[in-house]
Amino acid sequence: MPVRCSRGAIKELFRHIPVHTFSLAAYPIVGLLAFNIDQIYAQGALKPLLISLSITAIILCGLRLLSRSWQLAGLLTSLLVLWFFLYGRFYIPWNSISVFGLESGRHRYFLVVWSGIILAAALWLIKRSRIYPDLTVALNIFSTILILLPTIQISAFLLRNLTPSRNPEVNSVTPLISWTDDSIPPDIYYIVLDGYARSDVLEQVYGIDNTSFLGDLRQLGFTIAECAQSNYSRTSHSLTSTFNMEYIQTIKSGIAPDEDPSWLLPYLKHNLVRQQLEGLGYQTIVFKNPWERFVWDDAAIVYKSSGTALLSPFEYLLLRTTVARVYLDVQEAKNSQLADYTNYEDTLYALKQLAKVPDILGPKFVFVHLIIPHSPFVFGPDGEKIDIPYDADAGNIYTWEDDKRGNVAAVSYINKRMLEIIPQLIRDSKTPPIIVLAGDHGTPWGGYQNEVKILAAFFTPGSQSLFYNSITPVNIFRVVFDTYFNGNFGLLPDTSYRFTQEGRFDFEEYPNTCDETD
Repeated sequence: MPVRCSRGAIKELFRHIPVHTFSLAAYPIVGLLAFNIDQIYAQGALKPLLISLSITAIILCGLRLLSRSWQLAGLLTSLLVLWFFLYGRFYIPWNSISVFGLESGRHRYFLVVWSGIILAAALWLIKRSRIYPDLTVALNIFSTILILLPTIQISAFLLRNLTPSRNPEVNSVTPLISWTDDSIPPDIYYIVLDGYARSDVLEQVYGIDNTSFLGDLRQLGFTIAECAQSNYSRTSHSLTSTFNMEYIQTIKSGIAPDEDPSWLLPYLKHNLVRQQLEGLGYQTIVFKNPWERFVWDDAAIVYKSSGTALLSPFEYLLLRTTVARVYLDVQEAKNSQLADYTNYEDTLYALKQLAKVPDILGPKFVFVHLIIPHSPFVFGPDGEKIDIPYDADAGNIYTWEDDKRGNVAAVSYINKRMLEIIPQLIRDSKTPPIIVLAGDHGTPWGGYQNEVKILAAFFTPGSQSLFYNSITPVNIFRVVFDTYFNGNFGLLPDTSYRFTQEGRFDFEEYPNTCDETD
């Protein structure tokens, strides 16, 4: 006889079973994942979600044994969940309050106040058994709707990217380049130093004299584009444009100004440059970094550090919103186990392995994206681990002084390492390689125009480089393919854009005035 699930049965279920306890335990994790789904993979939230639900179940069962009521046990457990997960979110506004000139924003005060509020609510509940059924129903309905919203957002994102949409050119298997020589094709290295600004900006904004570094690169045979600018002021836009050799506005026409930028990710991962080189037999080699969704995880070789950080960036961000923030803030000066350390380990590992890549047989397309000198600032000038805390009063960003200190140290370190590694790449390659060393965008300090002024240096086989002084990244592989691989792409106008407050696809142009003033 079929079992019928009547509306009354569902209502009775919602009256007696504290579904809200688990929904509230899951929501902070699922909600944070939904907000960051374009930068991390969903599986990154699996461990904290399982831990949260497991601990919640243990507490619920324990309170059920003490109270002999699932309804009361559920309500008290939900209060504990709220106490744990909402602490960090309420602490931020509390931290900005001062009373008679005295700072109230200390954990010692807020933890007592916050715990007192939750305890008072628990005592009030214990004495009012008559409201348990109605309150359970209301919380079950509310929490179910609450958890559904980010779940739908995550599901929609994953479905959109299940079968990635691609540039029509990438969908085509038609080869647009060829290698007709009998010699071995050159390895191609595209090394992105995230946020590495142009030398004139480094000097004007940070007081960094980069003359010696650029001079050493020239001694190695590099051409420096003194007036180079990125095409966009954001990593996802810039790299997608670079590797598809086309402007974002052309890759997808009619983009709404406030459109979700996650549509860029399939175009970045399955890009035209990669497809064309793999069609010639190149192996694609990439390196993991904390910005997981920017990593081409289906490449032939993906270098991943084992890492020594106990917390992933997602887990650290999550714990910052919880009562665990008390411990994290106290231990900030000792944060070798925290999220920024992951970037430190990933970068050291990538630099170590990069020097060994020439030993891999066959032609290689190597994409190295290093989160340096971009924040978080974790490298001292000699590669030592440093800790520069964010300014909570300024919205958890760096102060100007700390940003300058972090950039000076990071640029000093990565310059040294590049001058150690690049000669090895050149020396150990069986065929002289093609090496591009570039920033993906500049710095917002010193004026918006600095957001697109980047380092751009090129090592190419042959006596004369075809890379010119004011090149932008959209033309880099056009030059490479036309010069060495019988391509017929030609050059696009070199134009730089930043997005406005209207949205990430509402662009305004930045003219390049470098040639006029330098």
